[in-house]
Amino acid sequence: MLLKILFLLAGIAGIVLIFFVSWFWRLLLLPMIVIMLWDVGSSLLKKKR
Repeated sequence: MLLKILFLLAGIAGIVLIFFVSWFWRLLLLPMIVIMLWDVGSSLLKKKR
């Protein structure tokens, strides 16, 4: 019984950790992607002009 509860808690903690890590990576990656897109967009606009 106790083992089942421990496994359940470990599973929930694992899922929460995965969600937290994915959000953390998104928060890190979003600015990088925005900066990259901005760089590409500005260079394309300069070429058009």
